[in-house]
Amino acid sequence: MNKMVMINRLGIMLLVLGVLAACQSKKSCKFKPTPVFEKGLPHVTEYNFEVQGEQSLESLLLDRGILLEISQEVCDQTRQEFRFNVEGDYATRPDSFWLKEATRQLVFLSSFSEKQAPLKAWADIIEQRRAEMRLGEDREVQPGVFIRVDRVVNPTQATLLLVFSQQ
Repeated sequence: MNKMVMINRLGIMLLVLGVLAACQSKKSCKFKPTPVFEKGLPHVTEYNFEVQGEQSLESLLLDRGILLEISQEVCDQTRQEFRFNVEGDYATRPDSFWLKEATRQLVFLSSFSEKQAPLKAWADIIEQRRAEMRLGEDREVQPGVFIRVDRVVNPTQATLLLVFSQQ
C-alpha cells in the first residue's frame, strides 16, 4: 500500500471520527482514550495518535508492511478495534488462518515494550478459545468482556479485525 493511500485512508478515518463525535450529545465521561503504542518503538516506522472526546484513532505502519489502525471508545462502554491492513490476496484463506493470525499478531505486538506486554494475555485467550470462536461473532471470555475476530478481503488487500469490548 503506498504512502499516499495510507494518508488518505487516515484522513478519511479522522474525518469520520470527528463527524461522529460532533453528532453525539455532550456527555461527561470519566476516562479519555490513551494510546496503546507510542513513537520510537521497535518495528514502528510511522506513528500517529488522535483523540476527540471519548474516541481515538491510532495508526502505526510496521516494518513488516502492515498498517495497524486502533480505534477506541471509552465512555459508557469500552471498545477497542484493531485493524491490521496488509496487501495481497487472502480470499482463499480458511477461518482458522485468521484466528491463528490474530494470536500471532498480538504476540508480536506484545514484544514491543512493557506497556504492550498485556496484549500477550489477549493472544492466550484467543488461542485457548480458538476452537469455539467463529469469525464475526462476539465471544464472551469473562462476564461482560467480549472478543471478536473477523476479516475483510478483496483481491488486492486484506484486513484482520480484532474487537475487544466491555459492556
